[in-house]
Amino acid sequence: MFCGSCGKQIPEGSGFCPSCGAAAGGGAPRPTATAGPASPGPTAAAAQRAKFEAQFKAGSQDAMEAFKILLKDPVGGLAKAFSLFDSGRAQMVGLIFGVVYALAATIAAGILFSAFMGAFMGGGLSGVGFGSPPFSMYVKYFVAYVGEVAGVIAGCLLVRTIFKGAGSLASDIYMSGAALLPMGVGLLAGSLLSYVHIGLFAILVIFGGSYFVLMLYAGCQQILKLPESKSAFSVPVVITAGVIALGILLKVMM
Repeated sequence: MFCGSCGKQIPEGSGFCPSCGAAAGGGAPRPTATAGPASPGPTAAAAQRAKFEAQFKAGSQDAMEAFKILLKDPVGGLAKAFSLFDSGRAQMVGLIFGVVYALAATIAAGILFSAFMGAFMGGGLSGVGFGSPPFSMYVKYFVAYVGEVAGVIAGCLLVRTIFKGAGSLASDIYMSGAALLPMGVGLLAGSLLSYVHIGLFAILVIFGGSYFVLMLYAGCQQILKLPESKSAFSVPVVITAGVIALGILLKVMM
């Protein structure tokens, strides 16, 4: 038997031509196995997400190491913890601290809102009969407090630039986030204890705020390497920048 397509001889019993693959007696060539479509590799977005997750995981471990040092000595340990990291790691630690502060302040704002609205409606500071604010309000609070963190960072950048201090944007971010941590703790703990007595809220906020000031001053001297007189002037500038940013965002969103 000969192939009707290419004319070559087809062995007896074979249904296809061994030369061109056509079916015996004419017809379409036998289908050949083809490789399936190559499995797509990770997309750029997936690769970027995986990279960020790895950086965040490493940053969380660095933040925990820095927190242990700051817990023992918030003022003196600020520069010591900073020296453990390179620029990128210090920046990530500062960002994590800043987010932690914004979350703590947001939760505190929600608790105080419920407590004071409960008191206004006649339930006392127990807040009985008045639920939590809507989720959209929490989002607004969080954005506002993130704006405050950005304002503090901008203040550090401003004084470092004006006074020609040492460091970089990473040191500004780290110093701002670390200094805001005690304030976040004071706000959150104070809001919870406000149900017991409003005076406890004031005490804890003053306590956290005092450490905020002291850590900013230590950062200006130990990290930005500014002299005492310029460090003393820089602290209120930085705090004012943060308060202005917070006030603007609260006014716009509320």
